[in-house]
Amino acid sequence: MERKLAAIVAGDIVGYTRLMSEDESSTYAALRATFSELITPTVAKHGGRTFKTTGDGFLATFPSVNEALDAAIEIQNGFVERPFKMRLGINLGDVIEDNGDMFGDGVNVASRLEAMAEPASIFVSEAVVRSADRSRSELFYSIGRRQAKNISEPLAVYAVRLAAGQVSGRSWIRRLGLRRTTVFPYAVGVAALVLAAAFTQMTQLGAVGTGLADSLVRLAVSDPADARPTVAVLPFDNMSDDPDQGYFADGLTEDVIANLAQNPELQVIARNSTFALRGQAEDIRTIGAKLGAGYVVEGSARRAGDQLRIVAQLIDARSGAHLWSRTYDRRVEDVFALQTELTAEIVSHLVSYVRQTEVANAAERPTENLQAYDLVLQARNRYKHGSKDAEALLAARALLHRALELDPGYAAARANLGMTYIVDFAQNVSGRATRTDAETGLSEARQAVRLEPNLAVGYQVLSFGLSLTGDYAGAMQAAHRAVELNPNDPDSLMALAKAQVRFGSYDEAVRNAERARRLHPMAPEYYTYVYGQALYAAGRIDEADQVLRECLLRAPREVDCLLIRTAVLAARGDVQGAQRTMALLVDADPEFSLAEERANRRFGNSPLMVEFLSQLTAARAPDATSGVLSPRLRQSQ
Repeated sequence: MERKLAAIVAGDIVGYTRLMSEDESSTYAALRATFSELITPTVAKHGGRTFKTTGDGFLATFPSVNEALDAAIEIQNGFVERPFKMRLGINLGDVIEDNGDMFGDGVNVASRLEAMAEPASIFVSEAVVRSADRSRSELFYSIGRRQAKNISEPLAVYAVRLAAGQVSGRSWIRRLGLRRTTVFPYAVGVAALVLAAAFTQMTQLGAVGTGLADSLVRLAVSDPADARPTVAVLPFDNMSDDPDQGYFADGLTEDVIANLAQNPELQVIARNSTFALRGQAEDIRTIGAKLGAGYVVEGSARRAGDQLRIVAQLIDARSGAHLWSRTYDRRVEDVFALQTELTAEIVSHLVSYVRQTEVANAAERPTENLQAYDLVLQARNRYKHGSKDAEALLAARALLHRALELDPGYAAARANLGMTYIVDFAQNVSGRATRTDAETGLSEARQAVRLEPNLAVGYQVLSFGLSLTGDYAGAMQAAHRAVELNPNDPDSLMALAKAQVRFGSYDEAVRNAERARRLHPMAPEYYTYVYGQALYAAGRIDEADQVLRECLLRAPREVDCLLIRTAVLAARGDVQGAQRTMALLVDADPEFSLAEERANRRFGNSPLMVEFLSQLTAARAPDATSGVLSPRLRQSQ
């Protein structure tokens, strides 16, 4: 009996029992071939030894973590062309070796990691990450802390990045070969029903087919759940004597959220969702569950003259445990360095490492003028995206103009100013916006990205503006750039989804709108509308109807949701329902007209735009309100 440190790999075939019940002889033959042709020689090639097999699983030991990683990656790559999927777990720990077998926590943890792993993935322990060569650091990303059976402390779990691979046609053929022949007619029948539902106008068959199609699509092509840790930053409490200083604490919170969202290793819950929980005296575990976040940051800000005190703490939302806390005492002029330091510390406790380049980018001061920064914070606090409050929009615009008088080179101020003009034109907030305002907004956005080429919000505003002017290719390019720069910002994802709807990339628009809603669980109805619009454009009519009914349940007079639901009902052949919904729309927005929809081109120049206008016509949409076009239309014609 010998105690030693060992790298252990645990593997298990996914779905083996089910396949055996369907075709025992073929499944067993395929399994033996998998072990003899792939697993056993790969383990040996990398200096390992298999010390236990369990039918469809195995345990192997390797002389080093690096050999274990190489073997595991090679094994997973080998499964691309095989009828099974494999889960693998790797741990480095103490084991007891006795007569060729191994026991102990080192083995137990590897087995628990394997059980947690997604099919076709590799999960590893923190000890593996720390012991691997530095050149392999980019292989890993954090899953977070997971509780494992019979292990007292939660495990810090990491996943291994694998090269993207697609299952070949031969793999699908092999999978079909493993089924009993009696299954095949049913498979053909289901496929025929799904195809019929997709191409027929028959209501009953469509309803049945849609449910089956939805289930099959989720099984066949849905992406695995995003395993990155999710963090929510709650609004920092204003501890200053002056309650009017609340905007400063809110602005600081927003900037921490934005900086965190730039790290691709994290999912970050949107600001509007976390701010919606302000003042709710609930247990942090309840808040985490509401937001879908595994980690919560909370804190406070006290500003007295030029002195600033920030208190922040990081909490595991599943257990309520405090992982880290710190108090910062700074002068107000150090606020940008403080944001960088705070963000870097939070990130370092959520992921395995913080890239030095990301820290350097986050450290860039957006402006040397603290008063200008203060005015931008006030403007962001005054007007929230999606609001129809004209007074708030104009007040925010005035604050942003003042900020630019103090610092004309302040890129974020220019981007936010551009957004006020573009939103006013697109949504007719003030009732006075013309195409000139849209051009002004575009000009400000272009100046913003020239001043700061890596400013995500600048490209987001640019995308909105270009869409309004009909430059859909440019809008798509700008939206893609915004998401590249800030991959966890839901507003950027929604900007991309909107551009993709106009450009005809409907399936991609659905995926981005879905992701934006996951990151913003308490989003405004604008998010629901964009998602419903993308589903409608993608031909997923029943799903679109469900989403839009959800929107109208909460906001019965939401014009955009009423509009798209009108088209959805017409597409389903419910002309009377479409006409009733159109009547509600016109009552909610007496200025609505087909002429404005033709000018707006929300589906670009695609055939869908023609079909959409036809559906609105069938629903008796007014061609014009009173013969007098709105200022926006007068300027666009």
